[in-house]
Amino acid sequence: MNDMAHPNIKRSLIPLYFVSLMLLLAVLFNHPSHAGAAEPSGTAFPIPPLSDNRDPGLPNVVVIATGGTLAGKARDATSFQTYQAGTYLMSDLVNQLPNKNKIANVNTYQFGNKGSGSYSMGDLYDLSLAVDQALEVYDGVVVTTGTDTMEEIAYFLDLTVRSEKPVVVTGAMRPWDVIGTDGPANLYNAIKLAGSGKTKSFGTVVMLNDIIQAARDVTKTNAQRMDTFETPILGALGYIDETNIRIYRTTAKRFKAGRADWATPFDLKKITKDKLPAVEIVYGYQDSSAGAIKGFVAEGAKGIVTAGTGAGGISSKMSTARSNAIKQGVIFVTTTRTGSGTMYPGGGNGIIAGDSLNPQHARIMLLLSLAFSNDFNTIKNWFGTVGTQAIQLKTQAPDIEAPVWPQGSALQVTNIGQNSLTLSWPEASDDIGVKQYRIYETGSGTVVGNVYASVTNGVYASVTNTVYSSVTGSVYYSFNLSTLTAGTTYTFSVTAIDAAGNESIGLSKTIQTNSPRSSSDSTGSANSGSVSPVVPVKLDVTVPAGVTRSVSWKDAIWIAIPEGATSQELHLTAEALQNVDGLVSDSRKLLSSVFEILKNFTQNFNKPVSISLLFEPAKLGQDQQPSVFYYDETKKSWIEIGGTVVDNKITVEVDHFTKFAVFAVDKPKSPGSAEISFSDIAGHWAELDIKQAVTQKIISGYADGTFKPDNSVTRAEFTVMLMNALKVDKKGTAPAFTDQQQIPAWAETAVAQAVDLGIIHGYEDQTFRPDGLISRVEMAAMISAALDTTPAAQAATSFADDQEIPAWAKGHVESIRLLGIIDGRSSNKFEPADTATRAEAVKVLMKMMQRK
Repeated sequence: MNDMAHPNIKRSLIPLYFVSLMLLLAVLFNHPSHAGAAEPSGTAFPIPPLSDNRDPGLPNVVVIATGGTLAGKARDATSFQTYQAGTYLMSDLVNQLPNKNKIANVNTYQFGNKGSGSYSMGDLYDLSLAVDQALEVYDGVVVTTGTDTMEEIAYFLDLTVRSEKPVVVTGAMRPWDVIGTDGPANLYNAIKLAGSGKTKSFGTVVMLNDIIQAARDVTKTNAQRMDTFETPILGALGYIDETNIRIYRTTAKRFKAGRADWATPFDLKKITKDKLPAVEIVYGYQDSSAGAIKGFVAEGAKGIVTAGTGAGGISSKMSTARSNAIKQGVIFVTTTRTGSGTMYPGGGNGIIAGDSLNPQHARIMLLLSLAFSNDFNTIKNWFGTVGTQAIQLKTQAPDIEAPVWPQGSALQVTNIGQNSLTLSWPEASDDIGVKQYRIYETGSGTVVGNVYASVTNGVYASVTNTVYSSVTGSVYYSFNLSTLTAGTTYTFSVTAIDAAGNESIGLSKTIQTNSPRSSSDSTGSANSGSVSPVVPVKLDVTVPAGVTRSVSWKDAIWIAIPEGATSQELHLTAEALQNVDGLVSDSRKLLSSVFEILKNFTQNFNKPVSISLLFEPAKLGQDQQPSVFYYDETKKSWIEIGGTVVDNKITVEVDHFTKFAVFAVDKPKSPGSAEISFSDIAGHWAELDIKQAVTQKIISGYADGTFKPDNSVTRAEFTVMLMNALKVDKKGTAPAFTDQQQIPAWAETAVAQAVDLGIIHGYEDQTFRPDGLISRVEMAAMISAALDTTPAAQAATSFADDQEIPAWAKGHVESIRLLGIIDGRSSNKFEPADTATRAEAVKVLMKMMQRK
């Protein structure tokens, strides 16, 4: 209900003054984060430690209280709307809950005690940091707030809390001490939900009236009723019925569980609270004036959210004021006042679509975005990813994502003896499930064991080894080794492998077995498994032939080797060069280390290898963007590849190893070319190649914002793509095709260039057939001609359907297959007569570019 008191309340003044005085002292002496506006983000909060007498079989939950109606004191037992919000202390309220000791070990922290609308954005900054600090110790956090701005507080936490542990926000519509109050039940169920772990990795959730809602989507819909919180269109996540907690819908964040990108870019520890800018909301209505926008801009607003009519419409007066404000650097987000509905990308520069965020949620998203960047395209991208949170499903390709370890995972070594020890590690996560864990002795490169995982009712169990659980319920696996040599140093590594054969990076540990003279001291601290892993001076890894492997080094470079990338054992090394004299002419443009990656054979990979590099966004100019380059040892020059950027990591696919680095390059000048936002490529198997091709101006999309990756390619379209890739400058002579008039104007130059280069010759009837769909064999022949390759001498290709490939094309097909540019489809069939899709065309062109 309302967080404010009724003005005519009469009550005993002495108890109220006493409580107020105690709260004021608590704020002054126990809440240092309120001391100033720009203190460091490392501020510590007096979060209570775990109780010494806690039940080890129960989860540990802390309730962080901010006040609100739940802690309100009413005039009498029937004063549902006449009360003083934020009066009772949370410790007293928790102590009144029956059976609380049966669901969790509960502690409390009184962050504040007032109505939700009385908290500043700086206070929410502190609250988020306090929640993260608490989650370093506790298994879950409950945050109690007033309901007036609960949805905004919850969404702020959802966007900023770094821990994946459960965060549950709750409150009440009636004060604690009236008949029929919902406060005790909401508090009890919130503690139960936080302790259950069922919303781990969901982000922040809101729980009132037994209903579980996603913080991003929930809104308050009624000023008085207890069932006020609803999620329009999408519906609730689940609900609680006494001991039963049911989850029927998930959040997009849950699909990133355990991954580094689960947390948003909004890490509050990297900024001070004074960096949170002024962001306002303007409400649209019939013939609305421009005064609100002008006034907010005059007061220094950096961003404004418009709550427009229908699909975000605003009046002409407001539109004019918005245009003028954009010229002054103000960023706008479009939302609707209707209560639900999605705003899609459109409009001009300076205007961002708010997706399905309501105005108050969009304001929180924009405020945090502006706190971390003033670049329009960066913020727009965040709204399209972090803000949208739409679930992206992969299409048309086998799973290539390796399992990932939970944040902070480590390989543990215990029970160290002369000839034996025990390895243990946490459960890894994967979108299709972890099949097994493989244990390597990395010194010899041998596999010393496998632990197979099975799934029963959603719980992983070890088939061949013992599983033990921590107090919080996290599953661990263990493996015993008993044939080791005494007094010997070993390095062990454990990887997780999913059902598709993708293998994760390894958790490694270096340890020394006990020598004979110290065998009685096997439990001593020196050999207890706490030895720190040896940090290599460079990455040095051996990958068996045909195996998928992902490796990383110093959180600065990541390399993913797909299955089938090479038919022989791969030994790769990677190191950051300390001296780049003679390699880098302008160090100001260098955004990363220069990495030299080497392998033990000269042939290129059969399949592209993914490389991700960490770079420094702070070194980018306003009109610059990062791009990966490789060093051509023959030409002694850097060659741009491009790359896909996620936060401060950029990823490319390559077919060979050499030196790689990230440099700052100028953003494309043509409208829209600096941004790749096709609506139909997210999760597509060719998404990375499509984005790289756009960056290199090889392809473009359609006017409706789509790329249509699975549409077939016409001969005219592919010719334009090919000429764009070759960067041909010469205009070319108009060819003499009998259907010359049918060639579209946008393709005329490219066709003329291709004819002059001898890449296309037309059909026997002297036609070009620009609208005809290009076949795979025609595409292969054109690529071969473009590279000027010598057709393979053998009379047959290695494809299973070789007899279906025309004799004139076999040499061309085999020559580019040997170069790794084109692959077969299922069952190693080339399917020469089939048409190529736009995605396939992009893929072969990007491979061709690496061969130029």
